[in-house]
Amino acid sequence: MGKKKLSVIVSAIMSFILLMFLLAPNTSLNAKAKDVMTLNASSSIDTEVRAVWFSFRDWQKYLQGKDKDSFTKAFETITDNILGAGCNTLIMHVRSHNDAVYPSKIYPWSTEMLMGTDPGYDPLKIMVDIAHKKGLSIHAWINPYGFRNGEYCGDASLATHDNIVAGIDEILRNYKVDGIHFDDYFPVMDASVHNSLVADVYKTCHKYGKVFGISPTGNVDNNIAKGADIVTWMSVPGYIDYIAPQIYWTNMYSRDGSVTLFSNRLLQWITLNKLGLPMYVGLALYMAEVKPASDLGWSVSDANIMSQVTELRNNNQPGFILYSYNSLLSPACAAELNHLKGLYNTPPLYGFDTAGDKADDKEAAYENASDNTSDNTTGNNAVDNNATDNDADINATENSQSDNIYNAHIYTIAIDPGHQARGNYDKEPVGPGSSIMKTKVAGGTQGVSTGIPEYELTLDIALILRDELLLKGYNVVLVRESNDVNISNAERAQMANASGADIFIRLHADGSDNSSVTGVTTLCQSPSNPYNADLYQSSRLLSECILSGYTQVTGIKSRGVSETDTMTGINWSRVPVTIIEMGFMTNASEDQKMNDDEFQKLMVEGLIYGIDMYFAQN
Repeated sequence: MGKKKLSVIVSAIMSFILLMFLLAPNTSLNAKAKDVMTLNASSSIDTEVRAVWFSFRDWQKYLQGKDKDSFTKAFETITDNILGAGCNTLIMHVRSHNDAVYPSKIYPWSTEMLMGTDPGYDPLKIMVDIAHKKGLSIHAWINPYGFRNGEYCGDASLATHDNIVAGIDEILRNYKVDGIHFDDYFPVMDASVHNSLVADVYKTCHKYGKVFGISPTGNVDNNIAKGADIVTWMSVPGYIDYIAPQIYWTNMYSRDGSVTLFSNRLLQWITLNKLGLPMYVGLALYMAEVKPASDLGWSVSDANIMSQVTELRNNNQPGFILYSYNSLLSPACAAELNHLKGLYNTPPLYGFDTAGDKADDKEAAYENASDNTSDNTTGNNAVDNNATDNDADINATENSQSDNIYNAHIYTIAIDPGHQARGNYDKEPVGPGSSIMKTKVAGGTQGVSTGIPEYELTLDIALILRDELLLKGYNVVLVRESNDVNISNAERAQMANASGADIFIRLHADGSDNSSVTGVTTLCQSPSNPYNADLYQSSRLLSECILSGYTQVTGIKSRGVSETDTMTGINWSRVPVTIIEMGFMTNASEDQKMNDDEFQKLMVEGLIYGIDMYFAQN
């Protein structure tokens, strides 16, 4: 049997299984699930779970590099801000890249959240003590595999089943956190592998009397595709205590606002939740800054979150989680947050129990699952936040010229259309002061199907991108506006430096001897780059955002972020920089796509989406 035919059969079987679960009776449509998250929150009896994620990016902005006294004061301010926003639960990143923010016998000190060395105190102990003193529940947020953007981060050898479980045991044995929280970064594996880990983590948490929950991407199909077996977790006891799907879309999804995607996805998750588990829906407060072109609701309304929480209440869901802490403080999100806080004056019509045997509750819900029925509903594929999913059946193909909420005109973007008509094979230093010499600039690859050279494609995209960015209010510096130039890679970076640019985006296309290879890669320097390591974090963030936005809009698969110190144009840059390899010109299909006028609009929209995300997060 051919692989393609087998793939079709497997896909059909999985779709049938999912359909059966959607049609099966469900206990959660009418019954309120018991709250399990706010056991230490002083306001938990009076209100729903109002949680906020504090990500490793928030660490970098608000907590990194501080001595004990400064750290303590900073975290006290953070908890005050969370309480001031009306929240009662903190989901704190403690392991993000196969490292830790506490002294561990398994994982090294975090380089992303701390400085990769022992800070001389125990940050997690300080945070737990302060949070509980102020009446906040605090849950330890873990990226179990240290997996992001298609690759294992940090020491990949640590991403084993036994290490993950032992690491969680270590946390629960030493700290009075209220629970363990997994995010949605699951590498593609057989579902049985993930299920074995999830079940063992659940057992470990219950050994200490703590809860365990997972926050998967809101796209059901994408979870199933990577082996994140949400169907089993929500229908068979013994895996999780709660589910927190990231439903990051409005009810005016698409450019014309015609898709009620939030409601569609919410009903899909409610329908799949056969156990009636508590469902704390992840809400994208940060999108009030990004205003993606593919989701009109964020551009025309500043009450999206309030409406979504109202809908959660109407569907008897016990709470929500906001992404992320930084957005609580952002002026761009203030209107959304104020509308939400106004809703707090009207408490939910249901109350919450804050004690009891959660396991017994789940068993009872499971046994009574046949008491209620539900309508079948299917959602549309779309995009999630913390992880990157591609739209498969929502048409978000047109450019947006909506206003930029964070005053884009104050930002200058340098764009380098890679290569030129004639290469210059003289040599130049690979970085400032380097004795290593490298060709100044090459001519690039060529389309295997179209015959169009890379230097023409990159200029075509750069010119469209420039015009669209100018319409949004950005300042733009274009390294070249014709193909007949002679500008070396070092000179291109120096032009970006001299322009006062805030970011430097270098447009390229990929090539391979294997014509079947496809996908998009972004590149930046490594943290040990000898020329501009101080720009690593911002360049890495830029690379991640560009990759995320581009793959979400175009549907081209992600090949991840690659760190390299061999690129002259990166090494000479004194501003955050990324190279995007937009697709493979040596693959006939991607070559034709990238040289299609309509698809080029998507490419540019994706690049702008990534740029907007970068400035929103940075």
